[in-house]
Amino acid sequence: MYINTFKYTPKDVSCQLCTEYVKKLGCTALRCPWLAERIEAGVVGYREAVLETFPHERRLFQRLNLLIKHYPGSLWSNEQHERLNESEMVNALGSNFNSIYYVDVDNNKMYPYRMNPSVRAMFGEVLESKPGYNEMMEQYVNAIVLEEDKLHMLLETSINNLRRQFLIKDTYQHDYRIVRDGQVQYCRAKFVNVSGVGELHKMIAGFSDISPEKQRELERIAYVDTVTGGNNYESFKKKLRDRNVSGYLISMDIHSFKIVNSICGVAKGDEALRWISENICGVIGHNDISGHINADRFVIFCADDKINKVIRKIETINLQLIKVSESLKIPKIQPYFGVTKWEPGKKVEEAYGEANFAKNRIKERKDVLYQIYSQADTERIVEEKQMEDNFYRDLNDNHFEIWYQPKYAPKTNKLVGAEGLVRWRRENNEIIPPSKFIPLFERNGMIKALDEYVFREVCTHQRRWLDEGKKIVPISINLSRASLYFESVVKRYHDIARRIGIYTHFVPIEITESAAVDNDEIKSIADKFHGNGFPLLVDDFGSGYSSLATLNMKCFDTLKIDKSLIDYIGDSNGERLLVHTIALAKELGICVTAEGVESQEQVEFLKNIDCDSIQGFYYSKPLPLAEYEMLLD
Repeated sequence: MYINTFKYTPKDVSCQLCTEYVKKLGCTALRCPWLAERIEAGVVGYREAVLETFPHERRLFQRLNLLIKHYPGSLWSNEQHERLNESEMVNALGSNFNSIYYVDVDNNKMYPYRMNPSVRAMFGEVLESKPGYNEMMEQYVNAIVLEEDKLHMLLETSINNLRRQFLIKDTYQHDYRIVRDGQVQYCRAKFVNVSGVGELHKMIAGFSDISPEKQRELERIAYVDTVTGGNNYESFKKKLRDRNVSGYLISMDIHSFKIVNSICGVAKGDEALRWISENICGVIGHNDISGHINADRFVIFCADDKINKVIRKIETINLQLIKVSESLKIPKIQPYFGVTKWEPGKKVEEAYGEANFAKNRIKERKDVLYQIYSQADTERIVEEKQMEDNFYRDLNDNHFEIWYQPKYAPKTNKLVGAEGLVRWRRENNEIIPPSKFIPLFERNGMIKALDEYVFREVCTHQRRWLDEGKKIVPISINLSRASLYFESVVKRYHDIARRIGIYTHFVPIEITESAAVDNDEIKSIADKFHGNGFPLLVDDFGSGYSSLATLNMKCFDTLKIDKSLIDYIGDSNGERLLVHTIALAKELGICVTAEGVESQEQVEFLKNIDCDSIQGFYYSKPLPLAEYEMLLD
């Protein structure tokens, strides 16, 4: 390397003259005893010397410092040689920096080793004067760094910050953005301390364009699902749009997946989602696509022309996911699917919406695996969209009417109560039945506003009838499960009744048995209602839920027996069930109302087993306001 400047030549330090050299075997020394002389003679380079002297150390710059101490002398005193050695060390690291500088922090000097042509054109003259590091960085940042990144860049690359960073490590890097030719590019600044950890006297500063790397990272973030490692929804949409084939799009969800997270933990839940994704990929074909939407929702495209092929894949996925549950020892994973036809040119969001709509139709049914979207569903979607768009306008314009279905005591045939029911009258005088809009508003959350409207209207009617001297009876209103979860619902309803001037015992609250069973806070909620004077009725009792558990809650004042049980009258086993149910309720101090009563036979049976009140077509269908008022005279 620098033979003419030192006392040794390569011939002087020939390995064949060394005592550790064995003919045919070569050098047998574990460490070269004449390393310093060999360096001087140029037999080995600086990098080789470091690696040979300190083979078990990984940090090359620390090795260099140790080497200097181990082999002191004129070799290391020449500044040019020192800086050149530092440059060799940077190159030895395989750096891809397009600008590299040696920074003498103690003397506040900055020396370029490699420079990007554009940087050289911009700062070449400045660097010739060996500017201070801070001065150079400030000029660079102000000239080329993106405005939003300027201040942060100056703070992160300041000597003070680098000193703090180098207290615990010997490298530090900072990513930032520049503007070049009107385009934003991503860059990285990397600083390597060659003074040893805890000190900062000299360092190497490298600057590199990382735009391609950053672009790959951004694409990964944009298109790779963070949980499963597969396609996210954006990636799925892009790949599907690029396909010019027809097939079927499938929306997949998991019944009660939150149980897995609750019982097994979120980490186990994420592991299950990865397994689900892998099993889906294992079932679908090479030309098919799958993706993870979010939570426990997945989307699949099957490039099949026959629906029966798609159904077989769905059934296979279902069987595979049962195995996932067994393998991971988690609660059963039970998927359900919505399927729609896909044609090239169709909007992905539109197709996914159709599949999702079909899937939601079987959300509450664990006995049905899939639902295929039809044109009738399209008409239903359009109709539901119109109802959503018109809801608040019609609510404000009083297009929602309260109809009343009377309740009668079977022993006296006298009016003892009623239930307030909502009807939607459109501008063309058409009545929309509740079966069309109630489920929709329960799904989209509008039901809370509707529940409150019905309650307010019933209270208003009760107040007017009182003022007119009419007979009033308790009129119950239905509270949806969405409203039940509304934290301040009790206070809100109590305030409405107080403001209108009606006692709360005149407006009992009906809660369906399913909503009561599904709500862990039902006992607390019931106590709050009772504390504010509201009687509580459990609706649809016996419709398929845990009826005895409902009775044991001791939350309700009245039991409303579902029509499905009333229809048992005439069957001996069914009648015994009714007898025991009512007897048990009475024993617990709970009143009983029978719903859906339609015949004299049913009335007589219920009267004989001490049923308190009857509601049904036998006595009356739901009545518009004016017709119901006639019963109060």
